[in-house]
Amino acid sequence: MRSFKSFLSEGKNLAPFELKKAASGGPNEGEKRIDILADLVKKQSPLTMMDGTEVVAANVEEVLAAVEQFKSDSKAFKFKGLDGKEYSTSNIKKTAEFGGGAGAGGGTVQTATAESAQCLWMSAMLGEGRDKPLDYYTDEILSKYFKNISVGKTSLKDCLGVNDGWKMSSYLCAQYAIKHGIIERGMTFHRDDRLMKTIYSRKNTAFKNNGFKPLADDKWNPGDIWAVKKGFDVSSFSVATLESYNDDVLDAYLGKSCVAISLKKVKKGCKGTEMNVERPPQTADFKFTSGHIKALKRGEWHTTKANYITYVGGQVDLRANTAMGSHKAEIQMKGARGGGVSWGFMQSTSARIYGRGNALPDNNKMRKEAKAIASGDLKALKKFTAMLQLFDKRISEEAVAKELGSKRGADVWVHGKLGGLYILQLIHKGGKKADQFVTQMVNYAGSSTSDSSAYIKLSEK
Repeated sequence: MRSFKSFLSEGKNLAPFELKKAASGGPNEGEKRIDILADLVKKQSPLTMMDGTEVVAANVEEVLAAVEQFKSDSKAFKFKGLDGKEYSTSNIKKTAEFGGGAGAGGGTVQTATAESAQCLWMSAMLGEGRDKPLDYYTDEILSKYFKNISVGKTSLKDCLGVNDGWKMSSYLCAQYAIKHGIIERGMTFHRDDRLMKTIYSRKNTAFKNNGFKPLADDKWNPGDIWAVKKGFDVSSFSVATLESYNDDVLDAYLGKSCVAISLKKVKKGCKGTEMNVERPPQTADFKFTSGHIKALKRGEWHTTKANYITYVGGQVDLRANTAMGSHKAEIQMKGARGGGVSWGFMQSTSARIYGRGNALPDNNKMRKEAKAIASGDLKALKKFTAMLQLFDKRISEEAVAKELGSKRGADVWVHGKLGGLYILQLIHKGGKKADQFVTQMVNYAGSSTSDSSAYIKLSEK
């Protein structure tokens, strides 16, 4: 049995599904958390646990071996501290080293600085030449080119103050972009400024003109910075329809008048991957296999409030972000991008594929429904049981009432379960529509839906 307080702390610890990911911010942004953990253990750096205590791993070699095993089975493992006690990796707190700790604000500030610095380096290297060594680009040289970039509230001092790792990344990415003609002399570079915001706001207009709910900015186009030729006018992009807007973005990308660039931290070498340069964008298709109301390896429907979808090549985990908060889907797949899918996108997609009458409900409705189910409302309980019975006919209303009666914070638990059940109820029969729904989710998580637009991703070679 878990307390309400434990639900509130979810997502702050390094549970296996979190430990598998890369750090999304902090000093090790872009690095896999499991590798960050290995590095901290090697250096005998303290690990912060969920209760606030700091632990230094004692059995270093065993932990490093367990790290390698984790890369195969993704299972949490235990280790001993210098205090003689045993700890689990699931109880390690997601501190700044792992992309957490400082919260969204800290990570956002660092991201803004790193991306703005990339703008500065691209402008400077176009002006000075990509063949110059890294140490040629002194603060004095770089400062001359700040006038060619527009980076919101980020200052020149911020751009010059990035650490050596980000300077190397900026240098290698700029060098690659110049060599391969992605950027050219005469371009200006933009991040979080009026031009970039206008591109995204006009995107919203185009979606609405199609009668679609707009994709989130980074799902439509995850360009962190935009490189623009002199004379470019964003009002030249037609907002009559989404198709016309994306066509104009693609034309501008191919003509190098307006280029969206997605950035990943680079250490040794850079490569570029063009995305959504087809009309419509070339996306992968995925085939739905089944829905699950319990974990795939062990447990019962009532031992987890998550639900799952399996498809050829991967798995989708369905759960609430926080207690009574909005639900999301987390894509798990070998050798692919993975990522998250918002409830808003799934609502919009369900309406487009299954019709507005079958669209997924909003979170306010599910909160009320969860409270009714938890309080024993017979009609609500009957409906909840029927949703579970789609996947296990042996489940009875009496069994459901008994299980819910034994849980503290039952309404929170039911709410967590309910969002996933609505999705499974919608697609459980399979067929073409279920395949389309899963395909949209997986491609959305990788910013490759048929509604996305052209950009290039610069990442480690």
